[in-house]
Amino acid sequence: MARSYLFIPGDVPRMLQNMDVFDADALIVDFEDAIADTAKDEARDLTRAFLTKHGKNVPPLYIRINAVDTSAFATDVASLPTDVAGVVLPKTDLNALARFRATHEEMKKAPPKIIALIETPRALFDVLAIADDPLVVGLMLGGEDLTSAIGAERTAARTEIATARGLIVLAAAAAEIDAIDTPYPVVDDITGLMRDIDQSRAFGFDAKACIHPNHVDAINRAFVPSATAIDEAERIVAMHEKTKSMRFSLDGKMVDKPIITRAKALLKRAKQGADDA
Repeated sequence: MARSYLFIPGDVPRMLQNMDVFDADALIVDFEDAIADTAKDEARDLTRAFLTKHGKNVPPLYIRINAVDTSAFATDVASLPTDVAGVVLPKTDLNALARFRATHEEMKKAPPKIIALIETPRALFDVLAIADDPLVVGLMLGGEDLTSAIGAERTAARTEIATARGLIVLAAAAAEIDAIDTPYPVVDDITGLMRDIDQSRAFGFDAKACIHPNHVDAINRAFVPSATAIDEAERIVAMHEKTKSMRFSLDGKMVDKPIITRAKALLKRAKQGADDA
């Protein structure tokens, strides 16, 4: 269970070479917005070469491919490295998920896991169905694209994305997958970053994306599970180990494999926070 997801442009060799020292829990190599159309092949080639040589030494790595309605999408799918945790799919909605699957079937490739980037009005109305898709392991809010799509003004209070934040957190919780908040867009505004992180946590997000390594530490420290959550997870794992069962009752609630897996991930994240302290 990652706390921080750091975007890295796929066409910048020094960023790729240093990805193991940024301390982010997960990395997202960007083939989309950060890459000019003329540099997308270079990003693919550099990323593949780096992963071939250093892939085992980096945190879980996702690739933000290009949207399904772009000419670059099919090339991304065809050239996607097999040793990544999954993809971040821009402009995810139900049609995009169907196209994603169909393209992989046509190429006779197994589709990877998806972090669904929710950044269109239509996606918000379908967010629970998106979260329930078996390929989707997380929902990420794309705040900048969403506010542009609805013509909203960006504010310090972030009220323009409050509805989207709430819907994404609820859908992710219902589907028992991760909710990942949108990056804070101003690199050198630490006060604003901390205020935004506090809002993320108040909404119930599990993690937060970022676009600069300087934001990673603050996010990691903030997204440490509460003492209550740690206690519950410890009791779930202890009961699982005692009973050797993947299905049991605890405090009147049924616990099964996904909940046990989530409890173990939460304890891992808590340990990460303790190690960072």
